Amino acid sequence: MQTNNPADRRRWERQSATIPITIAKDTEELKVDNAATIIDFSLRGVGVVTTLALVPGDYVNVFAKGEIPDAIPTYVVWVRQDESSPAIIAGLEFLGAETLDRSV
Repeated sequence: MQTNNPADRRRWERQSATIPITIAKDTEELKVDNAATIIDFSLRGVGVVTTLALVPGDYVNVFAKGEIPDAIPTYVVWVRQDESSPAIIAGLEFLGAETLDRSV
């Protein structure tokens, strides 16, 4: 759901979650984190905790655990260090999400 508060930089309301996933970064050498976790989600993307070294602009694929092995293509919007572990927290936007109807 879209937020209407202009002071809020987020375009879509986020919901908290704890969902185990796999993230794959396709580089010269495929890099995979089988222990990544979604920490929040919206219609436009997800916040994740991962051990992969990600930078804004990277393209990564997200896979649901125990589900059909189709990848959800995303790109990294922002990254910050997790204060309580060596992992990072990243915001991933679904590719094609810019076409979502913002009036919903």
